[in-house]
Amino acid sequence: MTQIDVNHDNEKENFDFEMKATTFHGLEDVLANELMKLGAREIVPFKRGVAFVGDKGFMYKANLCLRTALKVLVPIYSFTAKDEHVLYAKLKEFEWEEHISPNDTIAINSTVNSEIFDHSLYVSQKSKDAICDRFVDREGVRPNVDLDNPTLRIYIHIFKDQVNVSLDSSGDSLFKRGYRVDIDTAPMKEVLAAGMVLLSGWQPHLPLIDGMCGSGTLGIEAALYANNIPPGCFRKEFGFMKWRNYDAALWDKIYESSINRIKEDMPSIYSSDIESIPLEMAKRNAAVAKVDDMIQYQQISFFDTMPTKPHGTILLNPPYDERIKMEDTNAFYKQIGDKLKKDFGGWTCWLITSNMEAVKHIGLHPSKKITLFNAALECKLLKFEMYSGSKKASKQGNQEG
Repeated sequence: MTQIDVNHDNEKENFDFEMKATTFHGLEDVLANELMKLGAREIVPFKRGVAFVGDKGFMYKANLCLRTALKVLVPIYSFTAKDEHVLYAKLKEFEWEEHISPNDTIAINSTVNSEIFDHSLYVSQKSKDAICDRFVDREGVRPNVDLDNPTLRIYIHIFKDQVNVSLDSSGDSLFKRGYRVDIDTAPMKEVLAAGMVLLSGWQPHLPLIDGMCGSGTLGIEAALYANNIPPGCFRKEFGFMKWRNYDAALWDKIYESSINRIKEDMPSIYSSDIESIPLEMAKRNAAVAKVDDMIQYQQISFFDTMPTKPHGTILLNPPYDERIKMEDTNAFYKQIGDKLKKDFGGWTCWLITSNMEAVKHIGLHPSKKITLFNAALECKLLKFEMYSGSKKASKQGNQEG
């Protein structure tokens, strides 16, 4: 049973500690690669997350720069608990006064996978009681709960009898970039959109078509990636900014360094939608993200879109017939396949959907399938490689080249 001190003095800012970045299922390797490029050490992917080691400055940088992370958690305490009484006692004995005062506020989020503890809300309530009772016993007053804007967010994860307690350095989930002022009927989370862009392997010197753009998240995330714009730069605050050891000067240094790495290239990103209302939403969101000059918007059906270059990447998030109903989903997906075969030889299309029955009507065999989740919907991200001429001739041409 150990406590990890993350409230070290500012002059010890190079003190390294373990962190865990959480993400959506299927994006673990993408997130691990992001962390490696940022400079994290001891990177270990796990289900829906990646563990790593870094210092306080790296924690700031991870929150600011990671595109596929939902939270950056700092583990502080772990123990085993056979019942609720042990859970309460262990949490009460932890030195919470090292992190907060009775005048501060807390919020507790719990995730449980245990036969002993079968209700996450009960675990959160019991944990809150333990923390508050410690302050009452010691000082006669207790911190209050603030679910929306607490001083300290505490995350408790229980697997069987193993309890892991972490501090949430992010605050609001990192998919809340801060640029999306308008959303359509079935919006895609920014983290998932960024994951699709990174999984696609799109290179910004090639064109990218977001052919059913909705409120524009895929195109915006592609633009942010293309010019190395940190996705957290639009947010006003992170959870760590309320911590006792928050170093404003260090944050300013990290922020300025990241902003100075922004490029000013003009990638060829085309976002289109057949409907005018979502397209206007997309334009407004892109303007807030300050990438509206990097994206060309057009009100047009994907089926009327034509390539301007011999090679490029298409990202499609078509209706699944779940939240957006369609008259004939199978015919719609067949039309997608026909369009790709007819006009996009030499291109690669990545399509995400939860409707695997409709996918059968595309008439193309995906070269890759990746399981992802769009909100609660289990989806497949499918890669379709369109060859110029026959597939055999294309392979022979590549070998001769």
